[in-house]
Order: sequence, then C-alpha cells, then structure tokens
Amino acid sequence: MIKFSASLSTVVASAIVSCISPGRAMAQQVSRSLRPDDVVVAYCGAWNAVDRAERDRLLAEVWAPDGVYTDSNPTLAVGRVVLGDTIAALQKRYPGARFRCSAPQMHHGFMRTTWIFLRPDKTKVARGEDFFELATDGRIRRVTVFFGEAPAIKPWSSAESG
Repeated sequence: MIKFSASLSTVVASAIVSCISPGRAMAQQVSRSLRPDDVVVAYCGAWNAVDRAERDRLLAEVWAPDGVYTDSNPTLAVGRVVLGDTIAALQKRYPGARFRCSAPQMHHGFMRTTWIFLRPDKTKVARGEDFFELATDGRIRRVTVFFGEAPAIKPWSSAESG
C-alpha cells in the first residue's frame, strides 16, 4: 500500500506541476525544436513574407512576445505586431525586394547573421549584420541591426605597437 501511495503521489504531483506551469512545458518543447538555423530561416522568411498571416505565423515561431527590434534609422519595434507593421512598411517602400540571410554564428545565447536586401532586378538596396539575443526557449528576445560593412581596421602606428 505504501508503494502504491508513493507512486500515486508522484503521478498527482506531476499532474499538478504540468497544470500549474504549461508555459514552462511549452518553452521546453519549443527550445528542443528551435535550432539557430531554423530561427534565421523563419526570421528572414518573415521579412520576405508579403502575406500578413504568413509573416505573423513565422514571427510567432521565432519572435518572443515582447521581443525588441532596433536599428539606426532609428527604428524601435517592441512585440510581434509592431515588428510585423515595420516589415510591412519596408515592403511598401521597396515592393518586390527580398532579403538573403547568412547562416548564424552562435555562442552563449547570442547569434549574428549577415544579410543583403535586393531589389527584384538583384541590385542591392542595403546590406548589414544583425546581432541577436535569444530567449531560453530559442526565440528571438532582441535584435540589433547594423547597416553597411563594418568599419575598416586602421593599420597599427609605431606609437601603438609599444
């Protein structure tokens, strides 16, 4: 009887925990399925998706509900809806233009990618680099965008070598 009670209490405790913290269970499930490559593909796809429902679906997969997008234009978009509106405004300004994104480079919950934004005739609109902070479930918590190439490194001068 004692063994049955211990087993029953374990089952009941597990059921209670799963009911109390469904968000945690979902976050654990999402983190197992989100790979950095998949995050970049869906995020880049969201920037290319003209259909609002498709864009919203892609952002829901990879963008934390309170995720923050910032660039030097200056654009600040907090949350999926505002980011979706930001993407729609860019698409309206550059009809038919599309992003091509690199594979990610990752470490310690941070990721970076490079991208190029091309008109339909394949001429470049812009190029840049995105730096991401990922949430524990693998979704994007924050992205900081830099436009253009990184500044060149100046050669060492004799005063700096000592």
